[in-house]
Amino acid sequence: MMKCSVCGNPATIKIERHRAKFCEYHFIEHIHRQVERVIHHFKMFTRDDKIGLAVSGGKDSMSGWKILSDMGYKVVGIHINMGFGEYSERSAEIVQNFSLKENLELSLYKIEDVLGFDFATAMKVTRKPPCSLCGSLKRYILNQIANDLSLDVLATGHNLDDESAFLLGNVLYWKEGYLRRQYPVLQPEGNMVKKVKPFVRLTDDDMGNYAHVSGIEFYSGKCPNARDVTTYIYKDVLNGLEHNFNDIKTHFYFGFLKHSHLFKEPSLDVSIHKSVHYCPVCGYKTLNEGKCLVCSIKEKVSSDLSHNQ
Repeated sequence: MMKCSVCGNPATIKIERHRAKFCEYHFIEHIHRQVERVIHHFKMFTRDDKIGLAVSGGKDSMSGWKILSDMGYKVVGIHINMGFGEYSERSAEIVQNFSLKENLELSLYKIEDVLGFDFATAMKVTRKPPCSLCGSLKRYILNQIANDLSLDVLATGHNLDDESAFLLGNVLYWKEGYLRRQYPVLQPEGNMVKKVKPFVRLTDDDMGNYAHVSGIEFYSGKCPNARDVTTYIYKDVLNGLEHNFNDIKTHFYFGFLKHSHLFKEPSLDVSIHKSVHYCPVCGYKTLNEGKCLVCSIKEKVSSDLSHNQ
């Protein structure tokens, strides 16, 4: 029988990378300690700040919502319904039920109510891959909502598995711009709200175990637009490495943060400023001159409507 490394009582959760076993009580304590360590080390936010957390209905964001709330932080959950049929409706239902059960503040939005067009229209206009387009639109919407709600910081539920997988893909193809943005804190710039990732010391398993121990209902359905997402392949590769080399994901990701010169904060990196522009319509940061993606879509939609009248 496993015994808790802290109290000696029966343990139910084993974390190989920490060489530790925990009862449910001390597992939750461990998770909170790991999150607080990240928040403090990277100076993400304080208990006086109002934090917006993007909640999708999945295990990571749902667990993260409860973690930050139970730790005493002022958190408002932000859920965006992208209009993906049953997947989106079920996700929204899960999020709403959880906010009522835990008495957590929640702001719900539909893409068309915020942007004035739906995802299908955006797909027709841009012809971008659905996952890439969805991510771009969500980032825009979250930043707009954060400004509208006067939030101090915007947090996401990305964990260690996510970040190490992103890092592997970015290193393999040497995507320097993306590598610079792998830092878990992106400082505010222009009308861009400060963005943070407070769960980067936790794994997929940690989040799943936390949801189970805390009785959190989450939605595990697959997005109907997700096809051949390479992140899953990178995660499988890293899981295989982790099986043979204990805690390799932590060494990989945090080693990058510690040693790489590529992640310099945008405000301190002159080379980044040379390639950064701001949309003349909404002020959103872009990599190209002219209007941002969202304003370009709005212009195209408006033009098509005019031609059809």
